[in-house]
Amino acid sequence: MDIVNHEILLSSNMLGTMFFACTIYITLVIARYATLAKLIRDSRSNIETNKLRFKSQSEYSFHILHYEKRLKLLRYTLYLSLFGGIALCTSLLFLLLNYSFISAISFGIHLCLVLLALVTLVYELAVSFEALTEHLDIMRTLKDKF
Repeated sequence: MDIVNHEILLSSNMLGTMFFACTIYITLVIARYATLAKLIRDSRSNIETNKLRFKSQSEYSFHILHYEKRLKLLRYTLYLSLFGGIALCTSLLFLLLNYSFISAISFGIHLCLVLLALVTLVYELAVSFEALTEHLDIMRTLKDKF
């Protein structure tokens, strides 16, 4: 009983299309990670030079907690997508070696890993939106000073 449809890999350009989609996705995640890393470094520098001050310990803790959450989620997203890319390359290799069943299994693993990576990326975006909403609320309270 063959539950894996490996013919779809043999008869289509799905692997090639997914290869480029996977590399674009990994690049997107790396760019989000680099942006967060710069934000954390700049925040630290601004705190050390007293350019950035917080109203209370809870406000400071809020920022630290969100930075930690986002960094952890982006790490998971990046690892999952990179391992998904490895599974995709493995799938292509097995397909070239005429091991179509193993290739289909590897492609299925790739799809599962990329799906999990997308879920963690959506969660990271939700955490980011929460932090931005907090910043907007603070900016609204500051408008009375002008």
